[in-house]
Amino acid sequence: MKIDRFVYRVGLLVLLVAYCSITENIYADNGRKKVAVVLSGGGAKGMAHIGVLKVIQKAGIPVDIVTGTSMGSIIGGLYSVGWNANELDSLVRGQDWMFLLSDRDDYYSQNLLNREKQNTYFISKTLTAKKKNISGGGGFIQGVNLSKLFTRLTAGYTDSLNFNKLPIPFACVATDIVDNTEYDFHSGVLADAMRTSMSIPYAFTPIRKNAMMLVDGGLRNNYPADVAKSMGADYIIGSTVQSKPKTADELTTGAAVLTQVIDINCKNKYDDNIAITDIPIRVNTSGYGPASFSDVAIDSLIQRGEQAAMAHWDELMALKRKLGYSDDYMPKYLHASDEAKVPVDFANKTVDSRPPHDVIQGNLGVRFDTEEIVALQINGVYKSSLKPLDIEATLRLGQRIMANAQAILTPKKNIKIGFGYTFHYDDIDVYDHGNNDYNIKFNHHQVGLNIMGVNMKNLILDLSARFDYYNYSNMLVSGEAFGNNVMLRDDHFFSYHTKLHYDSENAGVFPTRGAKFNAEYAYYTDNFTQYKNHIGFSELNAMWRISFALNSRFTLQPMAYGRLLFGRETPYIRQNVIGGEWFGHYFEQQLPFVGVGNVELTDPHFIAMQLKAQQRLGTNNYILFHIAAAQHGDKLRNILDKGPMLGYQLGYYYKTIFGPLGASLGYSNKTDCIHFYINLGFEF
Repeated sequence: MKIDRFVYRVGLLVLLVAYCSITENIYADNGRKKVAVVLSGGGAKGMAHIGVLKVIQKAGIPVDIVTGTSMGSIIGGLYSVGWNANELDSLVRGQDWMFLLSDRDDYYSQNLLNREKQNTYFISKTLTAKKKNISGGGGFIQGVNLSKLFTRLTAGYTDSLNFNKLPIPFACVATDIVDNTEYDFHSGVLADAMRTSMSIPYAFTPIRKNAMMLVDGGLRNNYPADVAKSMGADYIIGSTVQSKPKTADELTTGAAVLTQVIDINCKNKYDDNIAITDIPIRVNTSGYGPASFSDVAIDSLIQRGEQAAMAHWDELMALKRKLGYSDDYMPKYLHASDEAKVPVDFANKTVDSRPPHDVIQGNLGVRFDTEEIVALQINGVYKSSLKPLDIEATLRLGQRIMANAQAILTPKKNIKIGFGYTFHYDDIDVYDHGNNDYNIKFNHHQVGLNIMGVNMKNLILDLSARFDYYNYSNMLVSGEAFGNNVMLRDDHFFSYHTKLHYDSENAGVFPTRGAKFNAEYAYYTDNFTQYKNHIGFSELNAMWRISFALNSRFTLQPMAYGRLLFGRETPYIRQNVIGGEWFGHYFEQQLPFVGVGNVELTDPHFIAMQLKAQQRLGTNNYILFHIAAAQHGDKLRNILDKGPMLGYQLGYYYKTIFGPLGASLGYSNKTDCIHFYINLGFEF
């Protein structure tokens, strides 16, 4: 009986040891030599590693060890936990890389105020104010979205662990910039190690680990074949996207010089590591750089990786035979878990809560266009951790200068009270039927008290009282719109506003579903109750649009909008003006109208309809066609007396991280001329 129990226990022990051996490395085969795959850094160029892995899988070579740096650590880390090459191919093609390489929140999960900022600024940076010190983390991008993605993709391996216990043993490289030494990750949280290895200095925030400050491993070891060797690799298959050094004739642009500096600084140990590689696969990535994350670039890079690996097919098959396998042998490759394939929720759950420490958020927007040439807008928000109070300031530089400062109190979750001052300096050309009629320069001072009684996810109800003062410094008249010797006297208004803003659109620039509705009523006086000793004048404006996606690429977007003025002696500065592509671009009350490129004065009652057809090409290319019609008149009852105003516009735009880049060609019977417009950047 004792012998039976002893045999039973020994048998259990043998089974346990066998199970642990299989768990540690599913490809391990007792008695055969180990094969390592080494993947270099290179930013987007590292997508080529996926093509190399596809060929290694096709050849049927078992992989026992994976090491990588930067993008190589991401591809290699995911491969080590079960994402095979084909799954990685589908994975990287399905990502919005512009979103991932930013710290933006998921657009639709934000409240309307934060969505508006995302549609204005292309860079946002949060600084922490703690113990009178301000810390920004040392990089533009914290990598919030990448970290969320890596955590999801490594589901099942999110605890701190020994990377030798992964289905395929793995290691990645980082650089400690405290003493410029190499740090190799063999344990820890896998997602954190991958994120740290790709922390490109100044672009991404470094990662603090004890007394070390870790950044991209490419600075010390961009191709870690020696790390694979130290882990017991007998044979090394390497994939490198390191570019060849450029000649003096090729170093003629800033981008070329920067790429050369990066490549030279990533050459540490490179030649020595290539020398110990049995099958070095050098992928030709010419024409692409570390930031080439477009769909076309990713597709091309993966194909080039396959082509480069296929050029070594005979060597791969010879290695397979050397390992003792027949040509038709195929190991059982892993698959990513179902949990790892669940879509990531990028929403910021704490967006409306007070931060744990005082923070300063900075936002930057830049525009280039054929009208204003260059415009820049900077926004800063100070959020207190102890009080429900935000201080916000905005500065715009360019042809239109604006400065704003306001304090926002949030006594309850859905209620905000704001008090602020805004200064505008405007230098605006006003046209008449396409001809430059006059130029007006003025200062506009505004003091306002706002109460947002309802501030929900898709809805804002805003009640406000304002004081406006207009100081006219110059007015040059070239036509007869106002007659000769026109003088505008300084003027002031006290006004009361009610505004409703609803927005359920899924994107700010090229929406494919959802609706947007704005409506505002304003009553103007010069003494709190009257205007020029009679009842004040009123303004009513509204806009409604909805997007219908007819398929995954084609969207129709009808829009109705208008502005009606009521009362006597409405001052010039509050008259209706139309033109351009955006609401309130030059004048606060400006209404867009396609085909009218510049600001034009129109009648006190204006109603328009527009239909936009949006065709997406690829991922970020858009063809847009607009057609618009409007009726206008001096009285509401006369609004149909004049013939309709018509406008047409055809445009092409490319969605970039800086905002849309493109051009449009428009025509309207209002101006009877063709208007050409080029733009890069968000509207502000």
